[in-house]
Amino acid sequence: MTSTDQWIPEQVIVEQLHEVVKNSIDAIASATSLPSEEVVRILEEIDMPKFSKALETAVRKISVATDLNSGEIWDIFTENRSASLDNIVMRLHEKSKSDRRNLAS
Repeated sequence: MTSTDQWIPEQVIVEQLHEVVKNSIDAIASATSLPSEEVVRILEEIDMPKFSKALETAVRKISVATDLNSGEIWDIFTENRSASLDNIVMRLHEKSKSDRRNLAS
């Protein structure tokens, strides 16, 4: 009998799957600073392909408007997660002006 032919109890499979799912959710929670329960709720409610496309489009439009690259934009968005929209806009504008000034020098 090869190792793939050996019978693995269903409970062991479920326990291993539980650990994989928990670790995956925890990794998303850690990266987003959200509680695991909130990550699960978001994953249940969001159409991820549509969300990804909308996010990509938004970053592209901001990039065109500011001449900032996506990394610079993400840094500003994630720098202060409780920032207001006005604060984010101001920081994007300031970074854009700063970069343009540096190019002109």
